[in-house]
Amino acid sequence: MTLKRALLPVVAWLVAGGLTARAARAQMDAEHPPEPPSERLAALRPFFGLYTHRNAEWRDVGRFNGTMKIGPAIKGWYVEWVIDTQSGAIDREARLLITWDETLGRYRVWGFATNAQDPPGAVEGTARFVGDTLFMEWEGKSGPPGAPPATYRNWLYMAGPDELVTVTDVLPKGADKPILLGEWHNKRRM
Repeated sequence: MTLKRALLPVVAWLVAGGLTARAARAQMDAEHPPEPPSERLAALRPFFGLYTHRNAEWRDVGRFNGTMKIGPAIKGWYVEWVIDTQSGAIDREARLLITWDETLGRYRVWGFATNAQDPPGAVEGTARFVGDTLFMEWEGKSGPPGAPPATYRNWLYMAGPDELVTVTDVLPKGADKPILLGEWHNKRRM
């Protein structure tokens, strides 16, 4: 079996997944292989590392402890956040994948979590830098308990060489002021 024949099912799968025939061929073009958006993702490098957070506080949840690991993923095409948190009997994991979307002209963000409230792939948003602060934003199907749908936002910045601060707020539809959900400080271990 030739390599070309072996790749036909893969190309068919890519095309069926929404890629155009041209884009699918580009994925298999040995003369011009696709390259990750390394230059754009390099802006996220200052956040890379393994962090711990202790006694972070979150509105309507209380205090929690855990770790956060940030680094390159999927052969350099993405940056992944892996966030493990524990609060009493609650033990959760959340993952964020970020990449640069040339067409959109922004970073795209996908979130996945151990949370029945958000089905897989429900969190999809964008990110951009405001100075040295990474600003993530996505639309939620619901806001805080009893509130209408809302826009969720994370503000991430380095408060020092080994301290990453995350501020999360939510802006319910029609509201003028956001509601602070939490601010947590992460200390770099590695």
